[in-house]
Amino acid sequence: MRVKCIVSYDGSQFHGFQIQNHQRTVQGEIQKALKKINEEDVIIHASGRTDAKVHGVHQVFHFDTKKELPEEQWKRAINHFMPNDIYIIEAKYVDEEFHSRYSAVKKEYKYYLSMNEYNPFQTDYIYQYGRVLDIEQMKDAAKIFLGEHDFASYCSYDQYGNTIRTLYTLNIEEKNGIVTFQLIGNGFRRYMVRHIVGGLIQVGAKRISKEKLKEMLDSCGEKKCLFKAKPQGLYLQEVFYEKI
Repeated sequence: MRVKCIVSYDGSQFHGFQIQNHQRTVQGEIQKALKKINEEDVIIHASGRTDAKVHGVHQVFHFDTKKELPEEQWKRAINHFMPNDIYIIEAKYVDEEFHSRYSAVKKEYKYYLSMNEYNPFQTDYIYQYGRVLDIEQMKDAAKIFLGEHDFASYCSYDQYGNTIRTLYTLNIEEKNGIVTFQLIGNGFRRYMVRHIVGGLIQVGAKRISKEKLKEMLDSCGEKKCLFKAKPQGLYLQEVFYEKI
């Protein structure tokens, strides 16, 4: 049987989502819990990886099991073995055709930046930029990323990777000195959100122009964006699927 879970986690004390030897990861903690419940090794499959320090609001993963438990009991059982910085929001049975990664139709990320004075209580959760940015210039520059593009200049990739993605939404809002970037697309390559946000920060700081961002985008990887926003402000907000 296949179980789909929605999980929320504070990424600040993790070395990313994906399991790694001798490092604390979200996948590692969840699989340790599932091994205790199932009394055998269980591999989970996530909608995608998040890097060290990146947070998950509604990350999705699935696993296969021989154990029969009511859905609500799966949630309680996994949470019983979870550390304080991971919480299973939902667990439910799905068809074996469902795959957390390959069945996803779009994803939403949010990135938070503070233009205010440094706040040590926010440092793991909001990028402490500490200077005023030109929000209107950033909003104008954000338009170049909308639609389908080859984002090779704005992500980490190998020569075999497909870097063509469609960005449906890129909103930028500011309230009380906190800037929120919202990105919704059909998929994101590694570091893609952080490179896009990093480039837009440079525009807001008046260090580079919108035209320079577009030049890098149009180069399809020949001219790389070297600006990468810090991981602490990044959240995987939502993973969307066709109705299941």
